Amino acid sequence: MAGETETARTGRSDPFERVRRRLPDPLSVGSVLAVLAAWQLLSLSFPPYRFPGLVGLAENVGTVLAGTGEFDPVLNYGVTLGRVLVGFVVSFALAAVWGFSMGLRPAAEDYLGAPLFTLLTVPSVVWAFLGVLWFGLTEHLVPVFVVVLVVFPYMAVNLWEGLGAVDDRLVEMARAFDASPVETWRHVYLPQLLPTLFATTRLGLAVAWKLSLIAEVFGAATGVGVVVKYHFENFDTGLVIAWAVPVMALMFGVEWLLGRAERRASRWRPEGSVGTEVAPE
Repeated sequence: MAGETETARTGRSDPFERVRRRLPDPLSVGSVLAVLAAWQLLSLSFPPYRFPGLVGLAENVGTVLAGTGEFDPVLNYGVTLGRVLVGFVVSFALAAVWGFSMGLRPAAEDYLGAPLFTLLTVPSVVWAFLGVLWFGLTEHLVPVFVVVLVVFPYMAVNLWEGLGAVDDRLVEMARAFDASPVETWRHVYLPQLLPTLFATTRLGLAVAWKLSLIAEVFGAATGVGVVVKYHFENFDTGLVIAWAVPVMALMFGVEWLLGRAERRASRWRPEGSVGTEVAPE
């Protein structure tokens, strides 16, 4: 509060406040340390081959990243991340068309709603089996197919709900001033949809990563999922977990970058505001 008061009084930002904003949240750091401590304590109750401790897990991660095991980390991580990226981009494009169509046109909502919710009920394993039956064992098609058909319905629902929360009064005001559709989207819809777009991106990336592994187990010859399946069949729990840790760390980094980008993009909002609702007069 002192920093905020000083900023409001002098018009200059507190440099220490800027440093504090760049530091990790103490509560987040504490929660991570608590999880690590719980992991280490729990590992004491099991043999290392079944539930490795933190030191053993770190050694396994080092083995994976050094490429001294049976599989090339650059090849398998690169293939998996490429599938995740392609599946996410295609899913986001489909979700934007589907979700925004439902949000802008009631007739489209009635027509597209039932197929969307039908897709939401199909388990990812079913799509994986169908992908293998339809396309065979492919290098990229089956994993991307599974990611798209499972991820895009969730993203479409998210975008649809976000569009429904846009303030209609601002849209009507833009129409009253004869704003073009492009101007209306740029100055009315997108500023209010920013939190939804960032939340949808987080959801899509997180789910796409997990689904890519499932699809690789069933319908691919390379990728992290194939490696995890191999170590599972050899009852090597440490390496099963170790192959997932680097991508988990990468996803944490992406989440941190998205959080910073969202805060930067939302600087125009009044502090403490949760939306763009206009107070009634």
